[in-house]
Amino acid sequence: MLILRSTSVALAILAGATAPVFTTVSASSAAEGCDGVTVVVEPNALGGDPEVSCVQPGEGDTGADLFEKAGHPLTYVTSMPSVVCRVDERPKSAGCAQMPPADAYWSLWITDDSGAWSYASRNVTEISVTSGQGVAFTWIDDDVVTAPATELGDAVGAPSSPSPELSPEESTDPDSGPEHLPAWVAPAGILGLFTLAGVVWWRRR
Repeated sequence: MLILRSTSVALAILAGATAPVFTTVSASSAAEGCDGVTVVVEPNALGGDPEVSCVQPGEGDTGADLFEKAGHPLTYVTSMPSVVCRVDERPKSAGCAQMPPADAYWSLWITDDSGAWSYASRNVTEISVTSGQGVAFTWIDDDVVTAPATELGDAVGAPSSPSPELSPEESTDPDSGPEHLPAWVAPAGILGLFTLAGVVWWRRR
């Protein structure tokens, strides 16, 4: 019985000694985006890169107020004062006496609860946007209505999500696998096991 018990303990020690040792790498969380409202203007075919700003909304601010705060003046249709004709005075050739054509106008978008862009169901002077959301004007120059390409994480002052970082003690080699004990440990453990069993047997004679 003593031999069996000693053998079991030795096997348990050997199993623990030869088990692979895994290192856990902690990934840093994604960087937070704009802590206000992300205001986006995408001129597309009008020329120029998208402009993205982070604006702090005030009490009672409408979407129009946020664009003005972000430095994007809006020009409205004369006959429909809540409909935008120009953003940043563009396009200069647009006549603002009547509604713009269906294939050349500024389309208005806001983000839904999931953070995805949704076509606004109301005019910019009527919508209310809260912190954490985004509002965008994107220029449409054909019959295809396309959502803004800008994501909320692209807001000014909001860094992109960092890559997982390793601590100085952790390996940076992507090909390195689990760390194992030296190969001689297993044979030495087995030899020690039989030696221990022999000593126990000799003393019990």
